[in-house]
Amino acid sequence: MSNTSAAPVAKSPTNPPSADTPTETLVRNALDDIVVVVGGAAALHQLDEDVVWSVMKRLDRIRVRLLRDLKGMAPRTEEELNGPKPPRVHPAVDEFLARNRAGLGE
Repeated sequence: MSNTSAAPVAKSPTNPPSADTPTETLVRNALDDIVVVVGGAAALHQLDEDVVWSVMKRLDRIRVRLLRDLKGMAPRTEEELNGPKPPRVHPAVDEFLARNRAGLGE
């Protein structure tokens, strides 16, 4: 009989969870929620694997940049500073960005 349970995730000795500030914890929790939403949509709508991986890589770059900014660390590269621009954007994304930048609904 095979054991299908996943092995526990090892804690990083250089950045244990207790080292997170309340703000970092809030950001990490928000990013977890975002990824779960994207993953759910990807599964529900059977999105192409390349699309899902591309979105997750972009979210990971955002995560790294955001957490480095919170810690006052300088970007490592120009790409980390600005990030690549997507070739086209869905109208719903444009609307979210406009509302986020204007602080609407807060």
